[in-house]
Amino acid sequence: MPEIESYLSYMNVDEHLPELKRKAIESSSNAFAPYSKFVVGASLLMRSGNIYTGCNVEFSDYLALHAEVNAIGSAVNSGENDIQTVVVYSITSPPVLPCGSCRQKLSEFALLNNHDIQVIAFNDKDEQIEFLLSKLLPGAEIRVNKK
Repeated sequence: MPEIESYLSYMNVDEHLPELKRKAIESSSNAFAPYSKFVVGASLLMRSGNIYTGCNVEFSDYLALHAEVNAIGSAVNSGENDIQTVVVYSITSPPVLPCGSCRQKLSEFALLNNHDIQVIAFNDKDEQIEFLLSKLLPGAEIRVNKK
C-alpha cells in the first residue's frame, strides 16, 4: 500500500476556513439535542471544493448521530468521498474534537483517497485546535487482509 500523504498540498484550506466555520456554526443551530443540550455542527471540505454539513441528533436510547457522521452522509449521498478537511464547532472549552468512532469513520475516507485529513475544532470563545487525522488516530493506516 502506498504511504498516505501527510499534508494536503493541493488545497488551500485557509481560503475556505471562514466559510467552513460559518457553515459549521449554522449547522449546529439545527442540532437535535433535547437530552444533553450539547449541540455540535460540522462541515467538510471536499477535494471538489464543495462543502457539506451535519449536526448532531440525539435519541432517547442515549445513542446519537454525530455531526461529523451526518456531514459524511450528506457528502456521500451527493456522490463525493474525498474529504480534505473536517471542521467541528461546539461551545465547549476546549473545543470538542471528533470522537474515536468519528475518527475511525473519517480514516476510512483518508485511506480510500490515500491522503491525510485536516481536523479543525473551534468554539465561540475564539479557541481553535488543529490536528492531522493521522495524529488523532495513530495506527489507522494498518490494513488487515480478510480471508
